[in-house]
Amino acid sequence: MTGIDEEGGTGTAFQGALLAILSTLAVAAALLIAPVLPRMLAAFAGDPAAETKVVLALTIPALVVTITAPFIGRLIERVGRKPVLLAALAIYFFCGIAPYFLASLDHIIFSRIGVGLGEAGVMTTSTTLIGDYFKGSRREYWLVIQTGIASLASVLFGFASGLLGEWGWRAPFLVYGMALIYIPLVLFLIREPRRARAATTIRPATQPFPWASVWRFYAIGFPAALIFFIVPIQTPFLLTGRGLDSPTLIGLTAAVSGTAVTAGGFLFKAISKVALEHVLALAFSLVAIGMGLFIGDGSYFMTLGGVIVASIGCGITLPAILTALMANLSFEDRGRGTGGWQTAFFLGNFLSPLVILALSAGLGGLENALLVIAALAACLSLLNIAIGRRTGGFTPRSTTR
Repeated sequence: MTGIDEEGGTGTAFQGALLAILSTLAVAAALLIAPVLPRMLAAFAGDPAAETKVVLALTIPALVVTITAPFIGRLIERVGRKPVLLAALAIYFFCGIAPYFLASLDHIIFSRIGVGLGEAGVMTTSTTLIGDYFKGSRREYWLVIQTGIASLASVLFGFASGLLGEWGWRAPFLVYGMALIYIPLVLFLIREPRRARAATTIRPATQPFPWASVWRFYAIGFPAALIFFIVPIQTPFLLTGRGLDSPTLIGLTAAVSGTAVTAGGFLFKAISKVALEHVLALAFSLVAIGMGLFIGDGSYFMTLGGVIVASIGCGITLPAILTALMANLSFEDRGRGTGGWQTAFFLGNFLSPLVILALSAGLGGLENALLVIAALAACLSLLNIAIGRRTGGFTPRSTTR
């Protein structure tokens, strides 16, 4: 496949599809092992700290991404996108399947740190390359596709892990071997952008990063990411607490949620010419309304309605913010800028269940915690409306970068 020109705007559909599909590795990093955690705990019952270590094995990749993504962003600006992506895929593969062969929880946690490092490299580089290869409406399209694929993959991985878990807690770890399939595809389809090869001579990596232009996107991206993970993580607990604990029903609800997130992404694509503040005001309003229905009267159909409305809102927020961020980053800053986005996003991922846990404990239950999140979403909607009425808010999306 041909590489991109100096301005980075002629990526192919094959390149866009591959880069978007790579987002499934981030989903797999957590969701593949979540259903088998109880079996892992039982397998290491002799370890007095087993419960803490098993939870750490689940959550530590997101924490590693939060810490390392900015450094990886700088690295890809120094050595290039493609070498970092290939190295990240290799690390993800070896560390991902390692627990299938390991006999110690400590060693498994160490391997999961490697998964987080590989995940940080894959997500930062693939998202940066989408920004390099595409502009304007094409960039918006592939960022929407990236979010949609990740949401649908969350459903598929949940089902796959549950099925594989019937053969033991180690079996789902073999799915991480899919990273090996992507390596030859990256070798064949992905070309290093020509400006990236010259970037270190055109512009030193030590040039100050344009924080003044992009900090707002990180500031709004963090709560958006925190909210994004609430519906998929908390829905099973809410349904179970209401006596709706059928695995089939929970799985169906998760599938509907993932589909609604994808629909939200395409809704953003349809309204992407609208000012970002107005798009986010709409999105957070949908989240607030959805959370209210989610709590609702306790019936399944009202809960499902809340899942759909909130998920559509969440599906709008992430591609909207990321598209605007990309439009405000030059080619030379895009690696660091994307690394900063991954830090904000995965910090929200990591903290989301902890925030809900703390609110539930302090307020007397999950439903009260979700009311707080609904209020937060409403406040974010009003904040964006207020910013939209002033000059100097989130800058308009450019299509030239």
